Amino acid sequence: MVEYERSETVPASGATVYAYVADPANLPAYISTMVRAGAMSGGELHVAAEVEGRHEEGDARFQADSVARRIEWGGSGTSAYHGWLQVADAEPGSSTVTIHLSTTSADDADHVEQALAETLANIGRGVG
Repeated sequence: MVEYERSETVPASGATVYAYVADPANLPAYISTMVRAGAMSGGELHVAAEVEGRHEEGDARFQADSVARRIEWGGSGTSAYHGWLQVADAEPGSSTVTIHLSTTSADDADHVEQALAETLANIGRGVG
């Protein structure tokens, strides 16, 4: 398993940031490759993304824990792709967002690192 993790300070309260990231309707606004996310039953989402010129579509697990201000996701079925996002209060009026991804391939490390940076920047713009 290959692990990636990145944190960023966002100029908004933890409650504001968590409310934004935990709403599946906002996923395409802050995940740069995602073009659609629709809630299904039982904590599942149907998602579509454009990844390196390929259109990918499928179902994913999406669980939000408002007490911990944490969301977790993963591919459906036997997919080993999964991750989490945690929001923590920082200085007054700001918060720290940490994203962690686990995948089976190290081949696209540069792309993953770039996607993490873009996602964190998009979250900051989305709540700013």
